[in-house]
Formats: sequence, structure tokens, C-alpha cells
Amino acid sequence: MNKFITIIALLLLSTFQVFSQARSFDGGWVGEMEKDDGETYSMTLYIEDNNVYTLTQDSDGDIIKDLANEVQISKGYGQQLNLFWINSGGAWTETQMYSLSWKSDTEISLYHMRHITNEEDEDTNTDWGYTGTGTLKKVD
Repeated sequence: MNKFITIIALLLLSTFQVFSQARSFDGGWVGEMEKDDGETYSMTLYIEDNNVYTLTQDSDGDIIKDLANEVQISKGYGQQLNLFWINSGGAWTETQMYSLSWKSDTEISLYHMRHITNEEDEDTNTDWGYTGTGTLKKVD
């Protein structure tokens, strides 16, 4: 009976291993992103246990996690980690999506999408956004 339980436990553990995160994305990451129109912008992320945070400066100039986003969901699987957040302020709503792919211990590939909707009047909204790609390097 104990052999049977051990075999079942090993089979279950190996099954769950298939669905787990294969790489660690933990740490700080910085890099330049390029928009579809050729413009560039900086990206700084901090990842901890598959939770992804943008970083900002506080009033003392210290770099801190930006916790201003209202809804944030991140999910890691295999060699990738994906995140989206939604934020709203008065007449606008913004969504950002990030797809990160592990390249090495020191580099990740990032696809980023930003979409903003502005309320025009009762019946119409305007919207704008962009996509960008880049490679982020790990910082200590």
C-alpha cells in the first residue's frame, strides 16, 4: 500500500511540475523599449514571486514599487511571465499588458501594450495607445 501511495504521489508531483514556472524572473530589470513608430522609452520593472511592479520615486528620491494600479494580475508559466493592470482616474481608463520571456539570468524579452480611453461625452470615447518591444537587463 505504501508503494502505491508513493507512486501516486510521485506521479502527481511530476504532473504539477509540468505546469510550474521554469525560470525565476525575480529582481530588478531595466531597458529601452521601441514603439512601432520608432520612438523609444525606458522601462523599469521589479519582479518578486511572479508579481510584477513598475517602479517610481518617492518624495525623498528613493526608488519604490508603484502600487497605484487598481487591478493587477500576473501569471507565470514555463519560460514566460505575463501581467496586466487597469487604472482609472475621472474621465480616463488605462490598461497595460506585459509579456515577458526569459532569455537568460541577465536578460528578458518584453512585449508591452498600452491602451487609454478618454470619455468625450455621454455617448462617445476617444482612445489611443501603443505597443513596444525591447530587452531588459537585470540590475542588482
